[in-house]
Amino acid sequence: MSGLTATLLNISAQAASAATSAAPAEQPYKIEEQGVWLPQGSSTFAEAYDSAWNINIWISIIFFVIVIGPGAYFAFKYKRKSETEKTSPIDHNLTIEIIWTLVPTLVLFYMFWVGFKSYANIQVAPNEAMEVRLTGQMYNWTFEYPNGVVTTDLYVPKGRPVKLVMSSKDVIHSFWVPEFRVKQDVVPGLYTTMWFEATRETTTTVECAEYCGDGHSKMLTRVYVFEEKKFDEYYANDFDDPSNPVPPAVRGKRKYEALCASCHSLDGSRIQGPTFQGIWGRKELLTDGSEVTVDANYIKSSIVNPQGQLVQGYPPTMPAFSYLKEKDIDGIIAFLKEQK
Repeated sequence: MSGLTATLLNISAQAASAATSAAPAEQPYKIEEQGVWLPQGSSTFAEAYDSAWNINIWISIIFFVIVIGPGAYFAFKYKRKSETEKTSPIDHNLTIEIIWTLVPTLVLFYMFWVGFKSYANIQVAPNEAMEVRLTGQMYNWTFEYPNGVVTTDLYVPKGRPVKLVMSSKDVIHSFWVPEFRVKQDVVPGLYTTMWFEATRETTTTVECAEYCGDGHSKMLTRVYVFEEKKFDEYYANDFDDPSNPVPPAVRGKRKYEALCASCHSLDGSRIQGPTFQGIWGRKELLTDGSEVTVDANYIKSSIVNPQGQLVQGYPPTMPAFSYLKEKDIDGIIAFLKEQK
């Protein structure tokens, strides 16, 4: 299943643009594969989880052969050969029944213990873990760091524990990083937590693992794992590459793909919100009957207070993105100017 998920993600990524918010370089959504069964292991949990997976899958295979193999053989060898043939009067064997009850029970206890150890380890984050606030909403993720910076991609240091404190603004989501072997529900009105420690410098993908609406399959973002020194440099620069300033329109495109693409198309098709095709200078009829021309002021107002001037015929479902910095809003404006 993991290999299929990675393949589908890679195929969809080839048909889409490869950038999101403030990334050091534009890269497609990807999950690296590791062998036949599982994606690449990129956290301290991977070894224990993969070991538990292998134990369970091989025990299942062995018992499948033990049960189905003799069963198929006996069904063929001892099948009824004539209408007059009588069934053997032997109805049970106490020794065999004790063995095939006791052995699977002990194996199940062992399998439970293997899984429970990993489950217990993931429940309590180390005291020194860096805490990041995660918010899920249809259909994107946002991450708030201790210095107040808010991003739409997750940036973490290699070799340092990271604790996510998570909540949802609307429905139940599920934050899943396959390469880290971690998944946790993100629930409205409730805080949930999870933690991990990345073990290699990489870029991988976050998925939503709980169906949350029409845009569920597009609720993707990236995790960037940096060496600690490089992470500190990006952290001090609001996760922009200090050596490679981003042009406003490129920044706007990344924000569009991270925050807007699931509701606003670029090709004229209708989704949940008005299309962005040819939006600059377009006149829109609002729900109060007034008309507005789409310019920089209207776009900024719609980003920070989307319910203030609703376009007629569309539901009031857009959340406020008041956390965006001025450079992000300016980038979105620059990007929308280019949409013809």
